[in-house]
Amino acid sequence: MKRFLSLCLGLLLSVGFFVQCSDDPTGVGSQYLDVNSWIQNQMSTYYYWNFVVPRLAPGNLAPEQFFEDILYGTDEFSYMTDDAETLLNQLNGSQYSSGISPAILSFSDRDQLFMVVKYVYPDSPAQQAGLKRGDIILSVNGQSLRSSNYQELLQINGNVSYGLGSYALDQETQKVSITDLDSVVSVQKEVLQLDPIITTKVIETGGKRIGYLFYAQFIDGTADSFINGLNERLAELKAQHIDELVIDLRYNPGGRITAATQFANALVPLEAAQSEEIFVEFEYNSLLENFYQTSEGADSENLFLRFQEGPVNMGLDRIYVLTTNETASASELLINGLKPYMEVITVGSNTLGKYYGSFVITGTFQSPPVYYAILPVTLKYLNANQETDFIDGLEAQIVASENILSPKPLGDPADPLLEAAISDILGQSSAEKSLMNAPVSTLNWYSTWSNQLQSSAWFIQD
Repeated sequence: MKRFLSLCLGLLLSVGFFVQCSDDPTGVGSQYLDVNSWIQNQMSTYYYWNFVVPRLAPGNLAPEQFFEDILYGTDEFSYMTDDAETLLNQLNGSQYSSGISPAILSFSDRDQLFMVVKYVYPDSPAQQAGLKRGDIILSVNGQSLRSSNYQELLQINGNVSYGLGSYALDQETQKVSITDLDSVVSVQKEVLQLDPIITTKVIETGGKRIGYLFYAQFIDGTADSFINGLNERLAELKAQHIDELVIDLRYNPGGRITAATQFANALVPLEAAQSEEIFVEFEYNSLLENFYQTSEGADSENLFLRFQEGPVNMGLDRIYVLTTNETASASELLINGLKPYMEVITVGSNTLGKYYGSFVITGTFQSPPVYYAILPVTLKYLNANQETDFIDGLEAQIVASENILSPKPLGDPADPLLEAAISDILGQSSAEKSLMNAPVSTLNWYSTWSNQLQSSAWFIQD
């Protein structure tokens, strides 16, 4: 699929599908005409709702505003940046980070925000400094987190000091309190290769050997290093003769469709992989749909992704997947694409409900170069049973929830989501713990820049 985007760009250029915008229709300057013309060209060709794209591009409107003005009314996922190089590095798993994945929260009646560490990347500066899942951060470099500054504070690089807090729940009143511990942890942010596999383990209970794998994001890594690592970890679990597999995607916002496909090849029953059954079908705007149909045929690999036999196959008839409303896009694509071929039992809460994908399009190689990148919604995906449009998310078949303010370690059998999966594996009932929801219901959740960017399924032009 890497070849797909490069080839597609070249073919479309050669047959003249792009509308050239050489004049400034506003008559009031052309400061942004080159960039906006490039945006207009890409969006008119690739955007799923390309019928809303104007025929000409203004030269006096800032590119970010022009891009925002183009978007279809219900489109919450298309994204643009003026730093293509940094974007591409981040999408390949390389970014400045201390090694924590934060949730940004506030109480409904207060302005001050705080961070909760959802997980820590192994061997990262954060782990070496002693930070762990569930730690609460009230300040960055001495500045309290607020709605007006938290995104700026998250972008600070170099040495960062995190001011810690503590959580308490009054069992009688169910009132939550966050207090300042007057304790600071200093961490050096570095360019890290963020391997999406946070932890794997085998849990032996009730006569069952249950494999567990937490997967943070669908990314390939340099020279497919993360894909190779995933196959190695799955092979290790298989070699331990597991009876069941639990895949933890509770915070996984999506990522590369190629990575999701490789993961699916290892999970789907071997017969489906060997016979190259349909994994997902793609639906585009009429321009691209007709192009692929006529130039490559109805069975084009750009219209269908098929399973292929890979280096490892788990040989299971069912899997359990832990989900929340942070489980999005490529995560949903994996779940939905496997459902026609095996039992996929979702545990937790409903997923986000994003059944669209994007191309990552950069202007670096234009002449003159355009140092912007856009990720417009480019396609809708369906599984082999034509199932899509799950606007309310994929439903959790077993309901469970965690208290993010006081979470169990990932892979701990006492974690409410994993505990519910294990109970079902062992044939035991698992009632939802309503108490776990009480503190969380009083919180507001804030999106981070990285969440906005990554809640997507995307192809990338290398």
